[in-house]
Amino acid sequence: MLKRLEWNKKTASAFAAAAALIIVLVVALNPREITIAENTMLDPVEWDFQRPSQSIIINNTLKSTYSHGGLQATFHVWLTHYIEGVSDQLDHMIVALCIDATANNANGFVESVQVVVHKDQESKVDWLETSFKLENLSLTARAYGYSRSTQAYIKLTGVNHATSVHAKATSEWSLLTPNTQSHQLEIAYEITYYNGTAYNRVVQPFKLDIVGRGET
Repeated sequence: MLKRLEWNKKTASAFAAAAALIIVLVVALNPREITIAENTMLDPVEWDFQRPSQSIIINNTLKSTYSHGGLQATFHVWLTHYIEGVSDQLDHMIVALCIDATANNANGFVESVQVVVHKDQESKVDWLETSFKLENLSLTARAYGYSRSTQAYIKLTGVNHATSVHAKATSEWSLLTPNTQSHQLEIAYEITYYNGTAYNRVVQPFKLDIVGRGET
């Protein structure tokens, strides 16, 4: 009887440990949902560019700043180079994305940052992984924009309820058409932050238009 009782205790302990592990896995795979008290959509920053017939240095910077509701943020899109394809290679543009954000209210912190890129199906978006630079953020998911898809993204999560974060990534936007055709790229930065009393979200869109040669 004593051995049976001891076995039952061990079995109960094993079941309790297994149940605890299941709970931990469920929480890890299904993080808590956050209720957003206020969503703010900022005006888009737009840029258009005549598609060149040769490789050139663009060196143009698009910038937007935001300061309200316990958040200060700066958004950058750097357009560095347009590289003409040689032989069967594709024309492509190097686009660097950067964000700095600070939750400046007492007990405030940055919960997450996302960068979502919408594109047409005649172009591709590749992330140059060696270019990633993150401060107080961890990379939780990313998707590449292949020719049959319409978007690419980077999802970042704040580390240890940090009040300030920084992220920089470089992408390669490849065009699958002759230079007489136009393309459009829409980039949306999304910051979710806690202002000390509630979670808010701010979205800053950018819109890039490459106009085909001969088009107006």
